Amino acid sequence: MSGKRLTREARRERILAAAGEVFASVGYDAAGMREVAAAAGISTPVLYDHFPAKAELYAALLESEVDGLLAGWGSLPPSDDPEVLLRSRVSAIFAWIETHERGWRMIFAEAPSDPAVASVHRAGQARATANLTELFRGIPRLDLTARIPRELADEVLADASKSALNAIATWWWRHREVPRDEVVALTVDLLWRGLATLIKGER
Repeated sequence: MSGKRLTREARRERILAAAGEVFASVGYDAAGMREVAAAAGISTPVLYDHFPAKAELYAALLESEVDGLLAGWGSLPPSDDPEVLLRSRVSAIFAWIETHERGWRMIFAEAPSDPAVASVHRAGQARATANLTELFRGIPRLDLTARIPRELADEVLADASKSALNAIATWWWRHREVPRDEVVALTVDLLWRGLATLIKGER
C-alpha cells in the first residue's frame, strides 16, 4: 500500500527545505532546478508546478528565513528600559543565527546576481531594518547632534546596528568557541554604550 500523499503545502515545505540545502551547498548561481527536484524527491515538472522559476523559489525561501528571524521578536516581553529591549533583541537575533547559518547567509550575505533575486534580497534587508527601527522609535529621547528628523535618525541608527550585528556574526562563525552569551554581551557593549550616552545626554 502506498504511503500517504503529501498535501500541496507539505510538498512546498519539502521543496523549500531541499532548496535551502542545495543553495547552501553550491550557491544560488550554480544551483539547478533539477538538483533541487532530486533533493526533494520529486520530478522537475512537479517542482516547476510549485515554482515556475529558480528566482521565485529562492525568493520564497528567503522570505521564509526572514519570517523566521523576525518571528521571535513578537514574543519578547515589552519593557520601558531601552537597554533591556536592546539586549533581548540582540539575544534573540544571535539565538536564531546560531541554529540558522543558512538563513543568516541568505539574508545578510551578498545578493545573487539575478536582478529579481537581488530585489527580494533588498526587501528582506528592509524588513530587518524596519524591525530594528521600531526599537529606536520606542526610545523617548535621543540627544542627537545631527540636525536631521528623528524618524530618519532612527532608521540610520537601525541600519548601522544591523551592520554591526552582521559583522560580529561573521566574526563569530570564525570563532565558534566563543559562547553565544558572550557574543551577545559584546554586541550590547558596543551598541549600548553609545546609545546610553545619547539617552543621558552625556556628550
